[in-house]
Amino acid sequence: MRRSILIPAVLAVLVLAACSKEDSPAAPGAAAGNAAASAGGDIWPAVGPLLAGSHSGGCTRTPQLDTVEATISLDAAGKLTAPDISADMRKAQMISLTRETAGGAVKGGAMLSMDAEKGPVLTLSDEGKPDGAGAAVMRGEQMISCPKGPPLDKLRSQPLYKSMARFVDTPGVAVTCVSRANPLEQKKAEFKLAGGMATLGGESFDLSRAELETLSIVPGENQVLYSVKLPGGNLMQVGYDLSGKLVALQNGGDSGLVRGCSVET
Repeated sequence: MRRSILIPAVLAVLVLAACSKEDSPAAPGAAAGNAAASAGGDIWPAVGPLLAGSHSGGCTRTPQLDTVEATISLDAAGKLTAPDISADMRKAQMISLTRETAGGAVKGGAMLSMDAEKGPVLTLSDEGKPDGAGAAVMRGEQMISCPKGPPLDKLRSQPLYKSMARFVDTPGVAVTCVSRANPLEQKKAEFKLAGGMATLGGESFDLSRAELETLSIVPGENQVLYSVKLPGGNLMQVGYDLSGKLVALQNGGDSGLVRGCSVET
């Protein structure tokens, strides 16, 4: 996930390779993103209602591999409590939400990380089972996982492009695209994402048919990445800053990257 959030930066390199230093469409977009670093405000009001809940039951500790009665709780204000752990997850370095549709079932999951190595890292997973969602907290080499908790109904009940609209809705924005087949050729187009439809030039992508959606937020780096996989292996990844300003996007398929686009000045 840490690598995936950096895709817009990699994409900018791809675009820069096709442009001169004096006429780079990527650099102004990056500058605008940095200027908006504090514009996104508190992200928790959008994230918290989807994830709050308490998970308990016969919880498993590792590396001890024993079973204990414990509770992992995340409240509406972002406070995480677990055995020997108390943390304010509103300050998480990274938040990732997933929603998957497979075989007529909808699954949901989340990961909130204060520090990828030291922790705590909270993961939530709802596979649509009767016991609801499970939770696990990792800190260093220690982890505790609890299998029973309220289902992530609010996360599963609607697509991420709806529940996280403040991050992903984009009015018509002019972009410059380069293709993998011909990286020296630039093409101008308009990108728009609204009402469950994304359009890029003359192409349309129906997000309501998504098989998998992921939204990753890195507040400290002012980065948001929305990724959606559509039937047939069509994958679109869109990068924003926290204010919802489009930075870059790429579109691909099973064979890999097809094209990358940066925002025009």
